[in-house]
Amino acid sequence: MLLALALLATGLVAGILGALLGLGGGIFLVPALTLIFGLPIRTTVGTSLVAVIATSAGVAAVAPAGRGADVSLALRLEVATAVGALAGGLAAGMISPQLLSILFALVVFLTAGYMFFKSRKKPAGDKPEKLFRQDYTPHHWPAGLSVAGLAGMISGLLGVGGGFIKVPTMYAVMGVPLGIATATSNFMVGITAAASVFIYYGRGDIHPLVVIPTALGVFAGAIVGVYILPKVRISWLRLALIGLLVLMGVQMLLKGLNG
Repeated sequence: MLLALALLATGLVAGILGALLGLGGGIFLVPALTLIFGLPIRTTVGTSLVAVIATSAGVAAVAPAGRGADVSLALRLEVATAVGALAGGLAAGMISPQLLSILFALVVFLTAGYMFFKSRKKPAGDKPEKLFRQDYTPHHWPAGLSVAGLAGMISGLLGVGGGFIKVPTMYAVMGVPLGIATATSNFMVGITAAASVFIYYGRGDIHPLVVIPTALGVFAGAIVGVYILPKVRISWLRLALIGLLVLMGVQMLLKGLNG
């Protein structure tokens, strides 16, 4: 019972963070389940995939009108992501893990740096920036599709989700409001995870006693995150995303340099 409650609480925190930042929650669950609960990595990844789907479903279920995903944008970018994931999976066996980690860190640092640079620009007319608005048109499609493909390739190479790249790309490069970008990313990572989860289920890496309380916590956390998001200052959300990118980049760089 205590283990189930601990998994539920861990999932709750991961779901809130995943919904707020558009990362699906899986990026927080894998290290937590591995380091805190001592679960095998395949079990944590399989559990994480189910949790990502739960986050995506939770956000989609309760998102108010005008605050949900841009489905048209998501489906276009998801095609590039799937192609990139296939290419990454094929290339994974030809690149050393150390080089992969360093490349991962480089991409993350560049993404964080560009997002920070973009945030320094003042909105036109000194008007406060809004998390959600409908009067936008995504632009820079070649760059957006290219980075979405890169996110998919990184996912195939390193086994991580691409939401941490998609959100800043949609926001800083394509001109999508940050709130819409997070909701769209959550929608996309759910599709990607659904395509992968059956592989882990078929191998027996998904254990109901672990998955059920964790996924319930993530689903509840995602719903809480949706209601919190409009009340969060956009500067705080942007800072949290940049900080997470830098932290992940440092960890991956050290992993690559230390072998």
